[in-house]
Amino acid sequence: MRPLQTGDLAPDFTATDEGGRPVSPSRWRGRWVVLFFFPRAAATHCQMQARRFQALFPEFQAAGAHVVGVSSDTRQRQTEFRGLCDLSFPLLSDRHGQISRLYGVLDAPEPGEEVALARRETFLISPEGRVAHRWREVVPNVHAAEVLQTLHTLQAPPA
Repeated sequence: MRPLQTGDLAPDFTATDEGGRPVSPSRWRGRWVVLFFFPRAAATHCQMQARRFQALFPEFQAAGAHVVGVSSDTRQRQTEFRGLCDLSFPLLSDRHGQISRLYGVLDAPEPGEEVALARRETFLISPEGRVAHRWREVVPNVHAAEVLQTLHTLQAPPA
């Protein structure tokens, strides 16, 4: 399977967030979606990344974008992570790697680990359900601002 590229239809899935509510990208058609993957909730860089998205969350909302985080952590860990970082957006537990596999970001399990982890990557999905941008190289402390800037650029009327 080839990696997702700009313009590809974003894979749909159904999952539950840390509160047990169903989540599916197809439900957000007509809105922009920021789908960011991170390896572990307990990791310092993952906390930094999530907090940066939270700090800019009002601006993402004002731009009509939904923000969703995905990792292989359990739903309980996601709930703890959400509280620790005071997050307002949903987190999805991808314990079996189904979502990460669909998006091509799943790494093999590390030696001694049972669960494969997602690479730190982000997808900006257009209101039409297509991949508008994919970030493979993510610097956690500046990434959310980069995504927001790209979103504003893509939303700007043609000159």
